[in-house]
Amino acid sequence: METKIVYQTDHLGIFTGETVADRSPLETDVWLIPGGCVEVAPPTVPEKKAAFWDGHRWQLVDSYQGLTAYNIETSEPLVIERAGSLPTGYTLEVPGPGQIWSNGQWIDDIPTVIELRYVAQLLAVNTACLQEITGGFWSSALGDRFFYETELEDQLNLTGMILRGLDGGYACRDESGVKAFRDHTIEQLRQIGDEFTEFKQQRLRKINELKQALAAARSTSDLDALNAVLWESVPV
Repeated sequence: METKIVYQTDHLGIFTGETVADRSPLETDVWLIPGGCVEVAPPTVPEKKAAFWDGHRWQLVDSYQGLTAYNIETSEPLVIERAGSLPTGYTLEVPGPGQIWSNGQWIDDIPTVIELRYVAQLLAVNTACLQEITGGFWSSALGDRFFYETELEDQLNLTGMILRGLDGGYACRDESGVKAFRDHTIEQLRQIGDEFTEFKQQRLRKINELKQALAAARSTSDLDALNAVLWESVPV
């Protein structure tokens, strides 16, 4: 059956693609045009435009279909689902964290940026401090160096052993990484407890200094000073 290319539009008259029409088997030179189709080819469609059939001819209209726009008041994204102008109060410009819309562009809202950075930096140094405290430490209380784990449960176990006031087996790793319960005197356990207390206090003193530095940078809206506050491992 003979066919020809025709041009499909949606219910709004927007060109959606090519399809085919069949020649009528009953009438000469009559084509069976599918609903919503026209025989006139649309023009070349540039970016962010769509071809619209107004009933007589093609026109180019704005189209941001499939793109994401952002509310200039709330920064909330909106996926555009149909051709036409952008909704009032939206832009295609992508906002950065903490930015606000001003004079046709996104700009940094300094108080918001400072607050977001402060929270992020505070979380980073707190996390690093906790990881170091609970990451274990080395002690020579048994003569040779052994590694003692210091997760919260390990801290409670060590405290319990010390409070009991008796000699006993306590888990630690040798330098090759082998973990075993090794006999400790109560004096050795107390030494390990004292060493861990100092180990922990060093890191708590450091995190306190960093928190004070962050608070000072926050109070003066000094972004560079906030970024400069970093955790560095405390030498063992």
